[in-house]
Amino acid sequence: MRYWSFKDGFGLENLVAREGETPQPGPDEVLLELSAASLNYRDLVVMWGQHGRAVTTPLIPLSDGVGKVIKTGSAVQDFAIGDRVSPAFFQHWDGGAPPQNLERGRLGGPLDGVLTTHGVFPANALVRVPDYLSDAEAATLPCAGVTAWSALSEPAPVRPGETVLILGTGGVALLAISLAKAAGARVIVTTSSSERAAQVRKLGADLAINRNEVPNWSKTVREFTGGIGCDRVVELGGAATLMESVKAAKTGGTIIVVGNVTGNTAELFLPLVLTRRLTLHSVSVGPRQAFEALNRALDHHKIRPVVDTVFPFDRAPEAFRALESGGGFGNVCISCVQETEC
Repeated sequence: MRYWSFKDGFGLENLVAREGETPQPGPDEVLLELSAASLNYRDLVVMWGQHGRAVTTPLIPLSDGVGKVIKTGSAVQDFAIGDRVSPAFFQHWDGGAPPQNLERGRLGGPLDGVLTTHGVFPANALVRVPDYLSDAEAATLPCAGVTAWSALSEPAPVRPGETVLILGTGGVALLAISLAKAAGARVIVTTSSSERAAQVRKLGADLAINRNEVPNWSKTVREFTGGIGCDRVVELGGAATLMESVKAAKTGGTIIVVGNVTGNTAELFLPLVLTRRLTLHSVSVGPRQAFEALNRALDHHKIRPVVDTVFPFDRAPEAFRALESGGGFGNVCISCVQETEC
């Protein structure tokens, strides 16, 4: 097998290509031949060495990937050779309340991830992916896809006619747009440019706001909703955007806290939260059962994740640079098939 690993520390200079023996599955495990992997902002945080003490080197990065079953353990009954599956982001969270050691079960840190040609995973942590998706599209689902699904499903599902505000145009945001529209919601998106505003409108956004031109975009959201505000905010920004999200939400609205791209420490004007009975609900991807529910929705509506670029396996570091630059529109992926792009 071939794989990429942060060998002697974090930082892109420590991401090296390596070769090793292909692992063999135990009785309850499955050996996958990976075909594609996808990057998330979280993978940059890991690369920067900022994901906490539990994430150490050596480490195979990336949590999102897809592959085919090439060998099963003696006790595995639910999968067969040739099945196309993805490992769940949390390898030990099937459903219900999250386990107390939740962070210990994450792929791509602290567990080895999917930037490899082959990998062994527990059979009960694998999920079949929709047949109509390409390998690159399917590879975006375990973290980015399930996060978008959870953001629209918790603490209660989005209902037809509700207004959803989605911050940004990353992989989570773009899939959330399509899922929210499929659920019958009205969708508002904040973007960083007029070009991206046009792109999200093509995906179905009812209103796109260039936050660089309209820094107090909460006012625009309230005007668009007749002074009421939105039912739900998918808050992917963090410290610099949370207060605007609070202002944009209606009385009784919900703010789904997902990201902290703009910082970890936010200041809130608590009277706006208290007097308007707002709910702040955090989402950390989701369990395997949420992944299965996402795939049923995708298959029903034939929704496709947006893929910007697919890099060959030997150019994996370039994929990290591309995501870090922030210049693309959609998911950055890597083919795990030697000298072949998805």
